[in-house]
Amino acid sequence: MHNPWKFAWPAWKEAYEQISDRLNGIDLRLAALEPRIDSTRDMLLARMDSLQANMDRKFIWLTGLVIVSILLPLVGRFVSHG
Repeated sequence: MHNPWKFAWPAWKEAYEQISDRLNGIDLRLAALEPRIDSTRDMLLARMDSLQANMDRKFIWLTGLVIVSILLPLVGRFVSHG
């Protein structure tokens, strides 16, 4: 009786080794990308924090200007009639 697996096994073993080598190469490239991704993420988070702080300052100034623009005419009416 002829066993087809007996002849196919070396080809399977070679295919397995090639796949394993390629996967190891992918792992190495991904490992090299991780620090770059982490540093980019950290840089973007720091930039977002900076922009958030800048927006907060501008919002406070804008709120102050709106309040002053509302109160100034009211104070002017009371002072001129007093």
